[in-house]
Amino acid sequence: AAAQREKPHAPPVFVALDPFVVNLADKDVERYAQIGITLELDDPKVADEMKVYMPAIRDAILMILAHKTSAELLERAGKEALAAEIMRESVRPMGIEVGPALGRDGKPIQPAPADNPVRRVLFSSFIVQ
Repeated sequence: AAAQREKPHAPPVFVALDPFVVNLADKDVERYAQIGITLELDDPKVADEMKVYMPAIRDAILMILAHKTSAELLERAGKEALAAEIMRESVRPMGIEVGPALGRDGKPIQPAPADNPVRRVLFSSFIVQ
């Protein structure tokens, strides 16, 4: 039997964000991170739409970063978790909810997640001091 191949996806579209410099949430010492982020998208139309929402997208990512500690960001698992959070939060200003939104009681209020136009979050630089 011949192996079936998936239809190739359209080539990815990359949106490089200006670097982020943020104070981290370490309590005992002042630490900061300088992080370069590029978003890989599945549609050039989304890239154009993201430019309109960029101030809100940057704000959402800064809020995520400001709540991280240096210990979290230095581990590979921490970077992977950060990438997942950025994937979810970077499209929220455009009205795209990915994953179940949680109510105040912690229970899902939106059971069916939308498709995320962000394929991957790529780190172009990652410095924690």
